[in-house]
Amino acid sequence: MQKNAFFIVAALVSLLLPGCEEEPVTIPELNVGKRNVLVEELTGVRCPNCPDGTAALVSLDEQFGANLVVVSVHAAQGYDLPYPESKYDFRTAKGSEMAAFIGDASFFPTASINRRLVPPETEPYLPRSIWAGIIAEELGADPLVGVFLSTEFDPVSRQLEVTVNLAPETNLSGEHRLTVMLTQDSIQDYQKVNLDKVPDYYHRHVLRDILTQATGDVINEALTPNAAITRTFTATLPADWKEEHCSVVAFVHYGTTPNKEVLQVAEKHVGK
Repeated sequence: MQKNAFFIVAALVSLLLPGCEEEPVTIPELNVGKRNVLVEELTGVRCPNCPDGTAALVSLDEQFGANLVVVSVHAAQGYDLPYPESKYDFRTAKGSEMAAFIGDASFFPTASINRRLVPPETEPYLPRSIWAGIIAEELGADPLVGVFLSTEFDPVSRQLEVTVNLAPETNLSGEHRLTVMLTQDSIQDYQKVNLDKVPDYYHRHVLRDILTQATGDVINEALTPNAAITRTFTATLPADWKEEHCSVVAFVHYGTTPNKEVLQVAEKHVGK
């Protein structure tokens, strides 16, 4: 998805030679691209109402297109235990830690939108009835930082290399963090749907791994315009992960309570 943008970072270069005048090099303006919005759905294979939320997010994905990034985190307490017949266990230790870091959830279906607190709600996991409106609001905001992804995948070794480049649009103060994760789409397995246990349900946007700390890696460098920050990550995809359905998701966010909001997110399919 993202969002095929790139940026150029230039430095002033002057050449001092006898009899020659200095010729300054123009610094191009950074292009951070359009605002993207991250939706983190909290779900579980035993959650009977969660498929309704997933269906709503699929519809919103079609409505808002590439500027909407959806991740389904199988960490809904009491609902995330796989069935004995399940082929996969979508739970991950980092996923559970990240879900707890985002906040508490008291109802399902539920999802956080850019980890934003929306009064009168007291938690970042929001009811389905307001998802569309909050997403539209967030898409209307100007991005404060650009997040740009590139990937290299070797189908033989299954090794994936991810490069994340951050390009601030303005001076950003306070603590900021980078989270990078892997997702997989269209996985058929058991899911409780209302009163039925469906064996061939299509699980969407499933969180499979987090390459940073679950709560995000603290960005120690100053976030200032025309100063790029680069991070590189590697992972080996398991043989049963279909790489054509895998994506990398990276986002910059605040890291302190209560403000953990996401400033910008990018998504890129593996190998594309």
